Amino acid sequence: MAQSVARTSEKVTIGTQVPKPADLTERRIRRISAWILLYLLLQTELGLAWDREWHTIVGRDQFFTPPHDLMYTGIGGAGLVVLILVLMSTVRYRRKDPGVDDSSTVDVFGIFHAPLGNVITGFGALIAFIAAPLDNYWHELYGIDITLWTPFHIMGTIGGILAGIGLLYTLASEAAIDRQSEHPGRRFLGFSSLEWGMMILIAAFLELSLPALTAFPPIVIGSFQLPTYPLPLAIDGAMCLVGTFFFTRQPRAAIFISLLVIPHALFTETFVPWAIRVSAAQQGIAFRAGRVPIFSVTTALLPLVFIVSALFAYYVLRHHFQNSDTSRTVTPRVWLVGAFVALPGAVIPPLIVLFIANVTPIFPLPLDVYVLQPTWLEVLVSLPLAAVAGALGAILAAGLGDIWHWSTR
Repeated sequence: MAQSVARTSEKVTIGTQVPKPADLTERRIRRISAWILLYLLLQTELGLAWDREWHTIVGRDQFFTPPHDLMYTGIGGAGLVVLILVLMSTVRYRRKDPGVDDSSTVDVFGIFHAPLGNVITGFGALIAFIAAPLDNYWHELYGIDITLWTPFHIMGTIGGILAGIGLLYTLASEAAIDRQSEHPGRRFLGFSSLEWGMMILIAAFLELSLPALTAFPPIVIGSFQLPTYPLPLAIDGAMCLVGTFFFTRQPRAAIFISLLVIPHALFTETFVPWAIRVSAAQQGIAFRAGRVPIFSVTTALLPLVFIVSALFAYYVLRHHFQNSDTSRTVTPRVWLVGAFVALPGAVIPPLIVLFIANVTPIFPLPLDVYVLQPTWLEVLVSLPLAAVAGALGAILAAGLGDIWHWSTR
């Protein structure tokens, strides 16, 4: 009888990759650190949104501004946490502790061993942190700039995005292990806490694309202006919505993602003007001429783009995959879903801006919005470009989502 129980237990462990009791220490370390990193990266994103408006409204007279403090303590804290995790994982790997081996870690420079997600997050944080002094030197040479398109702004943004992608891998791997375990954790609305953590982070990625109306100027060809704001909305929306489905294998996840963006955007648009006013008043700093911090109704309403896209993605994915094999990475309709998911990003923002413009001055528009006077010809020309961006994003997201669903590394 005892032998039979032992064989059964061994079969369950091998077949479902259930972590042994001795592995639980590793699970706790990775999961607790993942929640800490999620907070730190969300803090970094809030600091980035604050810093973006600080440059526009106040300027940049020194490196240690309040938004910089919030942003760099977030990304620096994330880097420190990952460094500790990598060193701990390396020590545990060399001691051959349970749950820390070649199947659950990756080799780094032949010296360190750590989970894949932690390695990616660490390199992302390092890139963002290196960009900080270089960006400061850039400002000393060229003064104030209020655009994303400077070398070290882009470098820092890439680092932050890479750090977030690494955390996605960490949360996804732990969610996959939990899903395969004999006693998975509790679920809320059909998703585990780890899956919810991942969806919150993906919603933060969606929120990053909301300033596209001011950060992406049109391409001017004579009197014709080709809008470029639909491109980030298209590729970001398609990647996040489609990738979430392939990770969770639940089409409704796309709807939850789009809804999570709303409180994220509302909090950011409420916090940033308040924080600018309070910080500037405490330091005795005047606003730049013609610039005042305002609640951006335009940005707050922009998540409507993703809600419309998510509803379409939900309808197509639910009907197409209801009775099919969802283990396939790329299906015939993925690119089509991405193309159609991208279209609201080209059509809805001009309608929002026109709506806000019609009720001015109750809800003033932010400065430098690049869809103030759209023509239908310009919108129509931007549609195929947005569709291509969305299709490519969906194909890439399908592959990533499939990796996230199965990976336990």
